[in-house]
Amino acid sequence: MFFPPNRLIQMTCTFCLIAGTATAFDAPVVELNTATAAQDACRLTFTVTAPTGLSALETQTVLFDQKGGVRSFTLFDFGTVPEGGLRVRQFDVPQTRCDDVGMILFNNVETCATAAGNACIDAISFTSRMDTMEVQQ
Repeated sequence: MFFPPNRLIQMTCTFCLIAGTATAFDAPVVELNTATAAQDACRLTFTVTAPTGLSALETQTVLFDQKGGVRSFTLFDFGTVPEGGLRVRQFDVPQTRCDDVGMILFNNVETCATAAGNACIDAISFTSRMDTMEVQQ
């Protein structure tokens, strides 16, 4: 079967778009949703979406102050997420004012496993809904 060159490029590009969409859709996403004061702590609220579900997610997390200094270093255990599900997780960072936190760095993904048992360390992404607090990975 012969395809003119422009038709072959169009078919290839369409396939790439479909494959790219499927990969992005299946990848877990952790989003910083809010940061609120909770007594003497900053309560960080995250949403976790995982179309294929997660059996475990744990991250090595570093909080930086507004000037770029390390404020705290901790592990966040996001737990499980059902297939096609959305979970909300909250973490209180003691003796920290939310206004003092300028950036959250997900320094390392210690554990990330899909509900089917596959590793997802390289596929997961982190974002922030907040303009005042940056998230990096």
